[in-house]
Amino acid sequence: MSEIKEVSIVLDTYPHTRAVKDGSLANPELKLNFTEYKPIRKAFDDMLKDQRFDICEMALGTFLQALDAGKPIKLLPVVMGGEFHHGSLWYNPSLGKMSPSDLKGKKVGVRSYTQTTGVWVRGVLSEQFGVPSKDVTWVTTEAQHMADYECPSNVEFLEGADLADMVRSGELAAVIMGTKQGAPEGLERLVPDVDGAITQWFEAHHAVPINHMVVFKDSADMDAVHGVYDLIAKGLEQAYPVEERGERFPLQCGVKNVWNAVEMAMKYSYEQGLISRIFTINEIFDESFL
Repeated sequence: MSEIKEVSIVLDTYPHTRAVKDGSLANPELKLNFTEYKPIRKAFDDMLKDQRFDICEMALGTFLQALDAGKPIKLLPVVMGGEFHHGSLWYNPSLGKMSPSDLKGKKVGVRSYTQTTGVWVRGVLSEQFGVPSKDVTWVTTEAQHMADYECPSNVEFLEGADLADMVRSGELAAVIMGTKQGAPEGLERLVPDVDGAITQWFEAHHAVPINHMVVFKDSADMDAVHGVYDLIAKGLEQAYPVEERGERFPLQCGVKNVWNAVEMAMKYSYEQGLISRIFTINEIFDESFL
């Protein structure tokens, strides 16, 4: 009988991870020791600081910055959460009608400049609406996870500010807020035809924007890493049967299924000054997954 391998791991609870976390989906050769974080983003700092866990959920933008900083982690090709963010940009219509192109030279709020949702929204603004990130002043309320990262000069920090209130008062032209938080009171989506813009972007890139994936430290046991990957993949199959998935199903696994979205996140991150270069697929994923 082979020795049972212990794995320190952090995953948020989703329909596709619940069975892995409660043990109803298990590998007899692995003992998964879960640590809980609420919200999950608090785990990123501990993973980046000293690679505290063998395996840890992480925002894709945070991973790319960590890779750029030389942190000894790699990406597991499995998506924890993702969605289109064309509807994540909000403005105050009572102050006058606006379109995305009107944001040039204006101030826009976002929780953190390095937040992955912000990366996607800024990429869309630049690519589809002709508003490069450098042409907007980004007002943030939280520091980035990579402590030694210096934000561009067009980023302002206002700790504790209520960004939605600042849009209501006209101090900000718009705010980036994830769609899962619901519509902020008194605000409307800035992109006029969200569905049409999403269709245009999807047809160009054949990808769904990724927010969270999973990373593992370079020193982790690779047999254990593959064992955990297989469990999560089974969890996905159980929670979301293949025959029920649409063309734009976001929770993909396998390098070939996630690469288009990872590549776009990397392109946008580079354009926005979050990373210093574009990485190869071999730098991002362990060769055993390629």
